[in-house]
Amino acid sequence: MVAYSLLIFLILWAVPTAAPAFLASVNQSQDATKRADRDLSGSAISPSEGTSEKAGSALIRDASDTTEVVLTHGSRVRPDWLERGAERVGGEYRVPVPIGPYASPVECEAHLPAAVEAAIDDYVEIIIGPEARGRVKVPWAFVEMNLLRERYMESRLFQLTSTQQREMHTLYVLLTFDHNANQYLREIWRLTQGTMNLVRFGAFFGIAVWTLAILWSYLRLDLALQGRYRWALCAAASVLVVLPWLVLAIFPIG
Repeated sequence: MVAYSLLIFLILWAVPTAAPAFLASVNQSQDATKRADRDLSGSAISPSEGTSEKAGSALIRDASDTTEVVLTHGSRVRPDWLERGAERVGGEYRVPVPIGPYASPVECEAHLPAAVEAAIDDYVEIIIGPEARGRVKVPWAFVEMNLLRERYMESRLFQLTSTQQREMHTLYVLLTFDHNANQYLREIWRLTQGTMNLVRFGAFFGIAVWTLAILWSYLRLDLALQGRYRWALCAAASVLVVLPWLVLAIFPIG
């Protein structure tokens, strides 16, 4: 009984004394585990940072050698029609048109109509003739619905100076001209020719009326002045008759 009581007393005395030491050791082991985790995570991040820095420095070295450095947005596969250029496939004539490079995609879109119009002028010169170049104006709605087949936006890093780089954007569009498009372009050219002929007829008719009016005025003044100042009136009438032809020579119709 005495031995049992002594054992209980030793247990009660030892537990309060050993508990703080045990908790301290547990906390130390947890702190050590956390430090080890931080060290491991830090060591896992540091090499990647070093790799990115090395990759960045290598990119700058490559950029110093060429103007066009690297394709930064290549999520979509580059279409093969960019490499083939203008060609005839079946009954269609396909023309890739580049717009750019510009600083933003918005600028590419802003310059898209002018670039497409220039490409259409080149095609019109082929199928109709040089006289039709620049005179066949196609509505943009028709271009979007019938001629624009594909679009591809490409972004590349360009070397502006020895230490400065900038991402530039180039928009590529594929124009396709089939039989219906060719007929539409020729119809526009026929209407344009009709309008030009009408304008020419109006101009020549106006010149004829102008000339008759000048001659009538000259004769009336010559009769009213009874032949006086005839040479002055003749010179003034000649200048007025020639004036419309000079205007047509400076600003030709069509």
